Amino acid sequence: MTFNIRGIACIVMLATSGCSLLEPASTDTPKAELVGSTWLAEDIDGGGVIDDAQSTLVFGTDGRVSGRAGCNQYSGTVTRKGASMIIDQVMSTKMACTAPALMDQETRFLNALQATRSYRMEGTKLVLVDGAGKARLRFDR
Repeated sequence: MTFNIRGIACIVMLATSGCSLLEPASTDTPKAELVGSTWLAEDIDGGGVIDDAQSTLVFGTDGRVSGRAGCNQYSGTVTRKGASMIIDQVMSTKMACTAPALMDQETRFLNALQATRSYRMEGTKLVLVDGAGKARLRFDR
């Protein structure tokens, strides 16, 4: 009886790794689900949002975030490791909002964004959480 060494090695690798030839490996990692995605804020610090002031969060492929804070555009850096996420070095344009409520929402949005220390997915929602474990921002696609 003749054995093919490569064939035996493949069988051993499949048996020990729990892989399947029929199912591809999962690519649903935190990085994969966020990179290149755009999110729309639905809630800031439990106070909802003004519908006309769309605050967005875009995860670039270059380790940066950007979007619209309400009136102004912003950008910053994002550092992720597992569920940990830190958004910092946030800069924004300085146009004044016409309504004080819009300016207030933008300020709350940017402050909450910079307070982010982790994130979690809740179905289709992205939730950004501060260091105390409080959900600060809730987004949908």
